[in-house]
Amino acid sequence: MHSTVESGRSRCGSREGQTLLESFIVMLVMCIMLFGLLQLAIGVTGREVLHHAAARAARAAAVGFNDWMVLKAVRVASIPNSGEMLQPDSSVEDIAPVVPSWSTPGEAWDAAFSMEAGKTSRRGIMETARIPWYMSSENSARASYILNYAEWERNSFDVSRSSSLLGQGAVRVEVEQSFPLQMPFSRLLFPFAGEYDEDGFPRVRISGEAESGDHSALYLE
Repeated sequence: MHSTVESGRSRCGSREGQTLLESFIVMLVMCIMLFGLLQLAIGVTGREVLHHAAARAARAAAVGFNDWMVLKAVRVASIPNSGEMLQPDSSVEDIAPVVPSWSTPGEAWDAAFSMEAGKTSRRGIMETARIPWYMSSENSARASYILNYAEWERNSFDVSRSSSLLGQGAVRVEVEQSFPLQMPFSRLLFPFAGEYDEDGFPRVRISGEAESGDHSALYLE
């Protein structure tokens, strides 16, 4: 009788262990799928950002701006893909709505709801304020002290201009980026990544393109 009870307990414990292992495997697979879908969504969004950057570059090229101005237009338009902000110093305390300390609760409430979304932090305000200065900078050395990001620093963006398929009177711009895959399990899910950065993240090449009528002759006469 005692042997039968012990045998039953052993089988019960074995089934519990098997169930736990199966649950772990299922959760692991679900996590891998979830992170994979998130990384795919981030990549698709990044590609749309590059299409926007290419459109801004094509517009700049169409009116006769030089390569430096075109590159600045690409960089500013691709800030969402540019990683950590290095300049101004991104370690500045990022506090939410800045409201005078003497405000009453009602005034603070009204001020918080009147602020524009995404621009209530000190860091965001500094970033927005420096974009015009960056666009007016004369060279790369000066520009890097005004506004700079991790992906700009490592030259992740490539800009190329070519003749449009539409023929004469049009300019075509393509913007490519070495895009980091930073979600967990990226190495497993994207084994085709051809390079790895210094942080160990795999990278893939994504691109965006745009075409615009070339009106530079009108502005450069």
